[in-house]
Amino acid sequence: MNVSKDSVELNETIALLQELVKNKCVNPPGNEMKSIKTIEKFLNNKGIKCEVFESAPNRGNLVARIEGKDENHPGLIFGPSHVDVVPVTIPEKWTVEPFSAEIKDGYVWGRGTLDMLFMVATQVQAFCKLHHEGFKPKRDLILFIVADEECGGDYGAKWVIDKHPEMLNINKKKMYAVTESGGISIAQGKLIFINGEKGAIWKKLIFKGTPGHGSMPFSADNAVLKASRAALLLTNYCDKKMPVNAEYIGNLVKGLNMNFLVRLIITNKKFLPIALKLLNKKNQHMAKFIHSLSRMTISPNIVSGGTKTNIIAANAEVELDIRTLPGQDDDYVLFHLRKALGKLADETEIVDASTEEGIKSLGTESPVQSIFVDAMEKAIEHEIPNAKLVPLIAMGATDGRYLRGQYIDTYGFALYNPDMPMEHFVNLVHGIDERIDLKSLELSLNVYYNLVKEFL
Repeated sequence: MNVSKDSVELNETIALLQELVKNKCVNPPGNEMKSIKTIEKFLNNKGIKCEVFESAPNRGNLVARIEGKDENHPGLIFGPSHVDVVPVTIPEKWTVEPFSAEIKDGYVWGRGTLDMLFMVATQVQAFCKLHHEGFKPKRDLILFIVADEECGGDYGAKWVIDKHPEMLNINKKKMYAVTESGGISIAQGKLIFINGEKGAIWKKLIFKGTPGHGSMPFSADNAVLKASRAALLLTNYCDKKMPVNAEYIGNLVKGLNMNFLVRLIITNKKFLPIALKLLNKKNQHMAKFIHSLSRMTISPNIVSGGTKTNIIAANAEVELDIRTLPGQDDDYVLFHLRKALGKLADETEIVDASTEEGIKSLGTESPVQSIFVDAMEKAIEHEIPNAKLVPLIAMGATDGRYLRGQYIDTYGFALYNPDMPMEHFVNLVHGIDERIDLKSLELSLNVYYNLVKEFL
C-alpha cells in the first residue's frame, strides 16, 4: 500500500481526522457519540457494517470486524483507540484555533491530533482499505473505537469489555492489540514500541493540628508544617531511597545497542544515582525519563490547609501522584509511604485520592518478544528499511491496561515521522499547539496496513 500525498486514501484520512477534531469531544463531559457516528458513517459509506454501543447518554463505542476462519491463528484488534480529548486551558496561546483542524506548515493542527485521533483515523482507513481489497485474514481483524479514555475508561474500553466481551473475542482465542502510542524515533534507526505502562495509585495524606493564634507559632502543632515536611520526606525518599528496578531500563538500553560500559552504569542500582546526576546536566528530559522508568515515583502536587492567616492550621492535606511499575500494588505503595514518612507516619491518615479523572490502575506489561512483535518490526521495515523496535514502559495510563487484564497482549504502535524528536511529542501531547504532521499520517496508515498483511 504505497500511499502518496495525492492518494485518495490519505486525503480521506486527513478529512476524517479534521472532522474528529472539529467534533470537539472534550472529556469531561465527552459527548463522544458525535465522533462515533462520524466513524460509523465513514464505514457505512465503504460498505462496512459496525456495531455502536451507547454506554451513557451521548457516549458511545464502536466495533467492526473482518472475520477470519483459522481457529489456530491469533486475531488482531485495532484499538482500543479513543475519540475523546482533554480540555484546552489557554486557547489564546495557540497559533491556530484549537478545534479548527487547520492544515498549516505540513501539519493538521488541533486538540487531540496527537492523542490519539490521528491513530483512530489511520486505523479506520487501513481497515477500510483491507475490506475494499477483499482481504481474507487468517483470524479476525477487529476495529475497536472507544470513549472516555481521558477520564479512566468507565464508559469506554472498560464498559465494552465488561458488557460485551464477545465483541473482542475475549476468553475465546488468542488476540493481540495495537493502541497508543509507539513508533517514535529514539535514535537513528531505532523506534520505540510500548509494551506496558506504569500504574496510577493516587493517595491523599491528611494531617491534624491544634488551632491557635498565628502570632505565637513557637512549638505550635501546625498541620501545614506536617504536610510540608511530608512532601519533602517523600520527594527525598523517591529520589534516594526508593527501591530501583533496572529491568525496564535494561530493555531500553539493550534495544539501543549502547556500549557495555554505558549499559553497566545505567542499569546498575549503585551507579544509577550518579548517572542520573550527570545525565541531568546534559539532558534533563532523558534524566526524568530514566528516573521514572526505574522506580515507583511519588509527586506531591497539591498541598492545602488552614482556614485563616492568623490561625495556626488545624487541618492540611497533600495529594500525591503515585506511579507504580508492573507488579507493585496498593500494599507496596502504603509500605513505602509509611517508610518514607518515618515517625510522621503515626500522625498521617492515608486515603485513596478522589479525583475527577478517577484513574486507579496497576501497572501492566506484555512480552517484549513474540511473533507479533516480529510482525510489527517487519511492518515498519517496509517503510524504513533496517529499522528496529525498542521496548518501553509508558509513564501514563492508557486503555491498553484493560485488554492486558484480559490476557490480550497489547502494544503501543504507530509510525511517526522519524525526523520528529521525542521532545516534540512529549511537549505537544495535552499541550499548546498540538499537531500531527502529514508524513506521520502517511507512515501510520501504511504501517497499520502492513501489520495486518504481515500477521493475518
